[in-house]
Amino acid sequence: MKRLEVSGLRKGGPLLDEAAKAWTNAEPVALPSECGYFQLDREGETWLSHQPPPLTDPTLSALAQVFWPGPLRIRLPHPQGKRPWQVPAHPLAQAFLALIGPVRARWLGDPPDHGTVLVWKDPTLNLPFSEVDCACTPWRWLRSGAVDRREVEWVAGCTTVLSGLALPQLPLLATSVQERQLWRVDP
Repeated sequence: MKRLEVSGLRKGGPLLDEAAKAWTNAEPVALPSECGYFQLDREGETWLSHQPPPLTDPTLSALAQVFWPGPLRIRLPHPQGKRPWQVPAHPLAQAFLALIGPVRARWLGDPPDHGTVLVWKDPTLNLPFSEVDCACTPWRWLRSGAVDRREVEWVAGCTTVLSGLALPQLPLLATSVQERQLWRVDP
């Protein structure tokens, strides 16, 4: 593992160039964000960029203007299906993505122990990211995190349907005989 510790963007240019060269040479590169680390991966599901992609839909443009950069992942419509997109607010992520352009990535949370790892002078916040699927009707709220669902609905002017990790977790039902006896109520 190669740790590239960037203490400031003015003096960190050579380290960003070194990480960009590693990425160009198909080496794994990990990038900090406000939501933890992303592993840049040509097969990754999420697209990262320092700015929103071109958006023609005024509702999606409003979401991008209000919530990006930040911890909101938006699944956008794309000719080949859906494309999850996130614009990290972390200064090192912004600088690196401005250098290399939009890239696919996998969210890791913690920094990996292999490849090139960009490290910022301050620790990442590890904010939980929120995720909304805007490529379907009605929109689906997939993951609750730092961005509140009601804020997204207010900005978009539409409601979302809970789905995936955003669904409330129900307690597990007792399955063994002993567990069922604990739940039994005698008259």
